[in-house]
Amino acid sequence: MKSSLRAVLGRSADPASLVAFRVAFGILASVAAARFVLLGWVDELLVQPTFHFTWVPGLAVPPAPALYGLHLVQFLAGTFVALGRWTRPALAVWLLAFGAVELLDKTLYLNHHVLFMLLGFWLWLAPVGRLRMTGGPPVALGWLWLLRAQVASVYVWAGLAKLDADWLLRGEPLHTWLSARQDLPVLGPLLAAPSLALGMSWLGALYDLGIPLLLLCSRTRTLALVLVAGFHITVGMLFPIGIFPLLMMVSATLFCRPDWPRRWGGGGVEPGAAVVRAPRGLPWILAVALMWLIPGRFLLFDTDVNWTGRGYRFAWRVMLTEKTGMVDYRVVDQDTGRIWRTTPTPDLTPLQHQHMRTQPDMIRDYALHLARRHEAEGRRVAVYAESYASLNGRPAQRLLRPDVDLTKPLDVLWGAGWVLPLEHAVE
Repeated sequence: MKSSLRAVLGRSADPASLVAFRVAFGILASVAAARFVLLGWVDELLVQPTFHFTWVPGLAVPPAPALYGLHLVQFLAGTFVALGRWTRPALAVWLLAFGAVELLDKTLYLNHHVLFMLLGFWLWLAPVGRLRMTGGPPVALGWLWLLRAQVASVYVWAGLAKLDADWLLRGEPLHTWLSARQDLPVLGPLLAAPSLALGMSWLGALYDLGIPLLLLCSRTRTLALVLVAGFHITVGMLFPIGIFPLLMMVSATLFCRPDWPRRWGGGGVEPGAAVVRAPRGLPWILAVALMWLIPGRFLLFDTDVNWTGRGYRFAWRVMLTEKTGMVDYRVVDQDTGRIWRTTPTPDLTPLQHQHMRTQPDMIRDYALHLARRHEAEGRRVAVYAESYASLNGRPAQRLLRPDVDLTKPLDVLWGAGWVLPLEHAVE
């Protein structure tokens, strides 16, 4: 069994599919960087905010010239990847520049940004720099299967996450989102119908769980590609999710025959060339960790992940929640007992505030910021939050315990039950 699997993964394959994907990936990397600059997001999301929810405590946000420089580097690196010039160094530079920007603020987190980086990582790990559309060596099929497995894992986790009462029985949050568009001409009343949201929810779950199998089967692949294009074009028109639809449509081509681009471009591999090495050992260990262990870590926690957010990120829980909330802080001087009531609004952009007030870890991040501010003035303080949130149309309820000091370590907070249980009653 082991030897036969190794033989399959080491089998010679036409590199055309990987080359085409590398070109498309590079173009998307350049377009994403240019789009972020041209839409003014560098200034709005990174330069203007006076406080950032950094992933690494104490990480300093670079000045504006450096931030624009990082996006220029992404653009140039993507161009080199698309052209096949210094491909592996360019991918490494792009990963570092893109990852550096993502680390600056949790507000920037998007599932497709994570997928973008993971696909870039697998391309960097693969020997794509040696592959050519014509005249180059064949590639081991295992590298193509690594990329396929990454895309399939996203669909599988997204589908499993949709086996949820809100999604399948209430059609939420799709009903809330579609109802917000009921003022559209002609389609508006249809979008507001609860039955449409419920039907789309069921179809979405079936799509996510079934599309990897349809893509893998040669008899259903054409249908699957049409479904992928139709699904992501529709989603892209209804919801502002950037390059995600394009990324998923391009990624679907990885499931096609390895030589599919030759139908238009012709050419072939170098006669008699040795097969580029197959992935062994470490790549597969990393694949298990990145595709299954990290996304599945929420299963270790006895909490409602859609409510608490514990294990929610990096788990492909796509389009599952519509949360609104509010939060204010009570800062208590532990020596004098003096109390300050503080609202985070003046320090945060509207987008930061929108994300923070429903995410327990971000509420705590800002609490730590308040504590540091007071400690700089010589005070030793405890910080408490008055926080309320609503999930998928439920009545608002307390999100965090108001009597728990948020400056305590996370393990202490979870042990104290700092996030209150979700009340499942729905009006």
